[in-house]
Amino acid sequence: MKPNLFCFDLEGVFFPEIWISVAKRFGVEKLRLTTRDIPDYDKLMRYRIGVLKEESIRLADIQSVIRAMKPLSGAAGFLKSLRAAFPVIILSDTFYQFAGPVMEKLGHPVLFANTLQADRKGFISGYEIRLQDGKKKAVQ
Repeated sequence: MKPNLFCFDLEGVFFPEIWISVAKRFGVEKLRLTTRDIPDYDKLMRYRIGVLKEESIRLADIQSVIRAMKPLSGAAGFLKSLRAAFPVIILSDTFYQFAGPVMEKLGHPVLFANTLQADRKGFISGYEIRLQDGKKKAVQ
């Protein structure tokens, strides 16, 4: 049977882990934590938002780090080849506010992601999940 559609995660598949890169850039080890460390995504994000505020790291600072990042080797070419034959959707726990430069570097595949909220000073203040268990539900 020929596949109808391909679905992939983003970070660690086509692009380096964004939070790890942010942690390295700002020297904040606490930002290295992922869902492997704190499986409850809401707890993890509330923790990250608190650390960002403590360290005075704004959304624009994170976006600057992301703009300087590059896709993993071969990722853009692989996606381009695959998209020539099949629909491809990137299902990610990342945020649309992070993904703009990433999607540009990957040839603008379709992305399902979450949304960040920022306060007037530019600090991340919250987030909105696109769909609970969004990856699983999208594949189903």
